[in-house]
Amino acid sequence: MSNKADKLLKQAMKEQQKRMKPGECQRYVRLVLDAGLLRIAWGQELIGKLNNTDLKYEIRTLPARNCIIWERNVGQQTLAAGAALEDAWHMEPQVLVIFTETDFQRALKEQNLACIGPKLHDAFPAADCQFTVVVPRLRQSKHSAGSSEADALIELQLLQQLHVEQLAQPQCQELLALLQRYTKAIAEKPYKQQRQAILGSFKKYLANDNKQCVRVEQGNGYGRLWQQHLNRLPLVTLEVAEAIISQYSCPKRMLEHFANDAQAVQTLADVKIKRSNGPQPLQSERRIGNVLSNKLYTLYNARDPNTLI
Repeated sequence: MSNKADKLLKQAMKEQQKRMKPGECQRYVRLVLDAGLLRIAWGQELIGKLNNTDLKYEIRTLPARNCIIWERNVGQQTLAAGAALEDAWHMEPQVLVIFTETDFQRALKEQNLACIGPKLHDAFPAADCQFTVVVPRLRQSKHSAGSSEADALIELQLLQQLHVEQLAQPQCQELLALLQRYTKAIAEKPYKQQRQAILGSFKKYLANDNKQCVRVEQGNGYGRLWQQHLNRLPLVTLEVAEAIISQYSCPKRMLEHFANDAQAVQTLADVKIKRSNGPQPLQSERRIGNVLSNKLYTLYNARDPNTLI
């Protein structure tokens, strides 16, 4: 029984990682549109454009008017009415509320913009919920009306901690592009959080999260990692790194040489670099040089974090 439970657990973890993978994760995220959006001038047009994309969506009556939320398929199976099994969807802490130009001007005139934040928090009480207010892009104006609109948007951001997106005309097309960007970012959020946790730990240089990283396993790969480290330094090309490694097979050898030999810097400067892998008569050699040698000595021996290299 224990082996079966372990097998199911491993399968569940594998499935979870698959759901987080970029390129796959967006399939497990859907938009939920408030039914009120269908009553605005370009609501039906928006639905038509959504049908021509890969975005999944549902239309429901939401707690706040003209808003959009996102839900993620967490993969859990729950018992539904009629003894059927269905996927469980959890709401993501991101809410987008849309103001048409008429609604925005009315709220501005009636001084109701100050109520937007509290109303959204009441409708979606989750502590970590983030809110985005979408309004038409302000028209350039020298009159006080244009200034008051800009001031109102600043107050939304500073006083109510709401993110504001301004959409140019045609607003429907701009909104579709915004929804695609938000959906992609929300879908990839767990993967990026996991990746950040790995890169934020002491293992970040061994994370092997892309093709330029080095995998170190069971003592193998340290030489390649040493070469990769040297290649990250200015003035160190692949040929230069190979020349340094021929003299010092690991960082410890270089540090010991610097510590025990007063002429270590000059010795490193005199190391020859092969510039070609062709036939012997075509090969040419040059030295590591005093500039790079001194920089390496300073890099590996300086104790002051403010030392210029």
